[in-house]
Formats: sequence, C-alpha cells, structure tokens
Amino acid sequence: MKSNEVAVLMSLYKGDRLKFVIQSIQSILEQTYVDFDLYIYIDGVVDKPVYDYVNSLDDSRINILVSSFNSGLAFAMNSLLRIIRDRGYKYFFRMDADDIALPNRFEKQIAFMESNVDIDCAGCWAVEIQEDGSDFFLKRMPQNHDQCLALFRRRDCVIHPSVIFRYTYFEKVPFYPEDTYFGEDTMMWAMGFKAGCRFANLPECLLKFRLDRNFFQRRRGWKHAKSILVLRMRVNKMLEFGLKENLYAILYAIAKMMPTRLLSIIYRKLR
Repeated sequence: MKSNEVAVLMSLYKGDRLKFVIQSIQSILEQTYVDFDLYIYIDGVVDKPVYDYVNSLDDSRINILVSSFNSGLAFAMNSLLRIIRDRGYKYFFRMDADDIALPNRFEKQIAFMESNVDIDCAGCWAVEIQEDGSDFFLKRMPQNHDQCLALFRRRDCVIHPSVIFRYTYFEKVPFYPEDTYFGEDTMMWAMGFKAGCRFANLPECLLKFRLDRNFFQRRRGWKHAKSILVLRMRVNKMLEFGLKENLYAILYAIAKMMPTRLLSIIYRKLR
C-alpha cells in the first residue's frame, strides 16, 4: 500500500547471491532520504537463504511480490508497474540486487529532479566494482539531454540501475518492452526518446555497479553479438539514425565475438 511519493523497483532471480543481496537492500534502507516504498519482485525460484532473508526484513516500506516462474527483468518491472503505476507516486527508482547505492543517492537525485522539472529520467555516474568490492572503472555519463542523445547513437546513455524516473515517463512509455532477447533497457530508452522524454545524468558517482565473475562471458559470443546487432538496428530505425550509427552497431557486435580477456580490456580502456 502506498505511503510515500517515491517507489523503488528491484527484481531478484536465481542467480542473485545472498551476500550481494544483503548489501544492496541495506544500501537502500540506509538512504538519507527515507520516505520511499521498496517493491521487490521475486522472479521465480531463488536460493532459500535469499528468500528467507528478504522475507525476514521487518520494515513497513518493503513490499514483496512472488512469482512461481522466471520471466526476466522486463516482465518483472512491468508486473510491479501494473500494480503501482497509478498509486500516485511522483518518482520511481531502479535498483539491481547486486549493486550498492551510496547513502545520499536518493536525496541527490530527487533534488535534481525537483530542480529540473523538464527531465523525465535521470541517471548518475557509477563506479564499477569487482566481486571483492574493489574498483574496476569509473563510468562517467553525459550530463544533459542533447549529450545523452548524442551518445545513444552509439550506446546506452544512462546506467539502468542508476536511474530515477519521473511519473511522466510512464505516461509516455507505459511499460518495458518484453520482445527483446536482452537489452530491454536500451529499447526502453529508445522508446523514451521517440516519445519525447528528456534524459540527464548527475555528474557524480552515486552507485556501485557490480561486475560478477561471469560478466564478460555473458556478454560475448555469437548469440549475444547477433542480438546486439538486431537491437541496435531496430533502435536506429526507430529513431531515424543513419549509416554511421549502423556501422557503430556492426562494430559493437563484432566486439562481442572477441575473447573474454580482450573484451575486458576493451571494456576498461575504450569507453
């Protein structure tokens, strides 16, 4: 039941590890901005310790929805949105179950949105961390809408688990696309641009984004490369991008065919 103006959306699935889930949820519950409702979607069977931990949390802000089968992130987000979208929330935060929000993330992003009423979706910078918590890369993102659109011609312009949505976003783009193999966030941004949504990023690090041990392995190979190419070509057509953007898409797909070690170096050095 709604009690605040801010909703936080999180999904758990079988691959989530207890240690990281605890760190992620605690980073939300310990925010300096405290007036929010946290919605957790359990997407199919998860490890029993994870399930038990989530259900042991004694906090009136937490709401849990359990699905008996796994349907993916887009379906999970849409399931939550169908329940809460019309409850009068002003802002919606995204958060992944293995990332860590810095204590003042909510406070700073809400203040930014209050001062920039034309913005529908705002992310922030993030420091990518490895499994042991050590820093891997500081990911800086473009600051204003025009810079975001310019970057989106090549790749994503906001980090999905870093974003805050204004309710207006879901008036223009009601739900996440469920017809992609992966990259539902990329298509969500494309639909947002198409619908006239405005994007921005706070130029400071407010999130720790975890790279697990299989991060690069999951993001390479023929199937992933093909999906990248299909997705980006679809985005380019939707937004009427040109030949240069199609070339970027091809090069991006080729990179996904490289060995994991080389992909890791490219990921760190060429961004």
